[in-house]
Amino acid sequence: MKQEYEILFTPAKIGTCEIKNRFVMAAMEGTTLLGWHLGKGYDPGARDLLIDRAKDGVGLIITGATFITSATKYEFVGQHPEAFAGVQDLMDEIHSYGTKCFFQLSAGAGRIFPLPKAMYDNLEATSKAFKLDKFLASADAGLPNVWIPEYKTKQLSAGEVEALVQGMADAAYLCKENGVDGVEVHALHEGYLMDQFALKYTNHRTDKYGGPLENRLRFALEVVKAIKSRCGADFPVILRYSVTSRTKGFNEGIIPQDMISREIGRTMEESEKAVGILTEAGYDAFDGDNGTYDAWYYAHPPVYMPLNCNLNAVEHIKEFTDKPVICSGRMQLDDAARSISAGKTDMVGIARQFLTDEKYLTKVREDQEEDIRPCISCHVGCFPVGLWKNHGADFDLNKAQCVCALNPRTRQEKKYTVVPAKESKAIAVIGGGIAGMEFALQAVKRGHTVTIYEKSDNLGGVFNQAARFTFKEKDRDLLTYYRTQIQKSSVNVKYNTEIHSLTEIEEDELVIATGALRARTLPDPGGCMVTALDFLKGDMDPGDKVAVIGGGLTGCEIAYELALKGKHPYIIEMMDDILEIPGSCMANTNFLRDAFKYYGVDLYTSAKVEDVRKGFITVLTETGEDKTLEMDDCIVSIGYEKGIPFKSEDTGKHVYTIGDADKVANLMNAIWSANDLVIEHFQ
Repeated sequence: MKQEYEILFTPAKIGTCEIKNRFVMAAMEGTTLLGWHLGKGYDPGARDLLIDRAKDGVGLIITGATFITSATKYEFVGQHPEAFAGVQDLMDEIHSYGTKCFFQLSAGAGRIFPLPKAMYDNLEATSKAFKLDKFLASADAGLPNVWIPEYKTKQLSAGEVEALVQGMADAAYLCKENGVDGVEVHALHEGYLMDQFALKYTNHRTDKYGGPLENRLRFALEVVKAIKSRCGADFPVILRYSVTSRTKGFNEGIIPQDMISREIGRTMEESEKAVGILTEAGYDAFDGDNGTYDAWYYAHPPVYMPLNCNLNAVEHIKEFTDKPVICSGRMQLDDAARSISAGKTDMVGIARQFLTDEKYLTKVREDQEEDIRPCISCHVGCFPVGLWKNHGADFDLNKAQCVCALNPRTRQEKKYTVVPAKESKAIAVIGGGIAGMEFALQAVKRGHTVTIYEKSDNLGGVFNQAARFTFKEKDRDLLTYYRTQIQKSSVNVKYNTEIHSLTEIEEDELVIATGALRARTLPDPGGCMVTALDFLKGDMDPGDKVAVIGGGLTGCEIAYELALKGKHPYIIEMMDDILEIPGSCMANTNFLRDAFKYYGVDLYTSAKVEDVRKGFITVLTETGEDKTLEMDDCIVSIGYEKGIPFKSEDTGKHVYTIGDADKVANLMNAIWSANDLVIEHFQ
């Protein structure tokens, strides 16, 4: 291990709880063990994930949020000890590896609960199935739901708040009775229910829970006192805490570059006072970041957010408490180690990197950082909850959250366990992009002989261009990771070898991983357009005003990159909204929307390109008017076509196609299709 990392493996203490190192696996969707919000008890779905991370050496695991009330019958989990059946056995196993486990408890969601439009469109049926008026009630009446602003909250009475306080204490007691080491109160964080009480822009009450700061904090203060009273003063209680809200309005956040907009939520000045009050009330530690659901990209930082994006804020509030502080948010080991060594923080919270590599800490300890598969902060697998115009929350209840785009094994440990193949085969892989490399690595692990035929002198395929954005340092790290793993493996690579026909290949098992066939284009009578791929290759230096045709992910990222460079792009999109991508995450898309507002990037949606000539582009707008826009350059980003770049003869061989050659999608499809092919046909 690097000497600078040694501090991260020293013991820490939260209250009376001794923790073997400074690593905290932060709470995530998909690691919730009690699905009580839907009236369900212990769910072993995350068991293998948590056990694997305990084996890897995580000091403290904090489970995903357990809501203390159900949305179906509005019953309190603290009154249902049977819901915890199975928890003690899991805690015993986690403890056998020296890891501690805290349950995160939430008093409720209020205005931030993700509502699909189908639920809102049929409120009569929804109200019969769910007690939304109670489950989504908040500090104020009339607060707009984040996902469907037309849905307004009801106000909780003081008596209902007191019942929630007792419910939190009862739930914590059952946690303690079932071997859980402590609890984290999901309180003044991310704009959840208790945070809605604490923030001025969502709390205009005039009773004991409204008005001055001490009153707005009363809910959180009463909770910790009730838990300590019910469970004992030595039972550890962490507060999940957003240091600042970084919010300027409903569904409007303040991106890191914005130093002008006015904070309407928790300011740093107020946070300094709040931390002192909360410390005195009895909280044993603060688990910190920033943001609300209106500025969701701080608590769930996408690729566009800086590394260690919450560290400065969390280090600052450490000055106002004598309790340990944990910092989460794209944390990097070297920066975490420096902060802890300097006494500015005490522990490091890591979430999605633990999903991406199940041996993360083992590789750190054994000085094998080059073998760590890096998280690229894409949210495609772990948090695909999207939001766009007139749609509400977009997510698939039938798909498990907390999976990983880069690591199919996460939460599917048994399915993707590597076992030796029954028969070793010689396999040819045509194309050395991500899909081809992933398949090759998984195949050789199972005992096969694999040769990659790559037409260029470099591995990575189109991902080499995708990783060229200035904010995608982790994408570039992923390319380095793959090339390193190929180099260290038995995979044979034949560079500068373009395949024109399958008859050229000797192997009987052929895997086509050539990527998409070509970029889609538009008629270009003026010869003014370039494709997104051409731009990303670095073949052009665009002028000041750039028309980006296509408001999908790549088009929007190109516009953001240009804005960062001081240029003035605008986006033209045929659909009624940009970034309307199934499986996208609101944290990613809302960052880009807020960035476009900040940088003045104009969006023309429901628009059609009618003509492109040197110096201008004509667009039919959603109002039916023709609008002529000045431009210096035009970049077309309207997707790709699937297909293979050679004739596919009937050779009598086994031929398989993976990745974009089979289905134009995303990195998750490339990696998962490669793994699925291995376990279905080569295991």
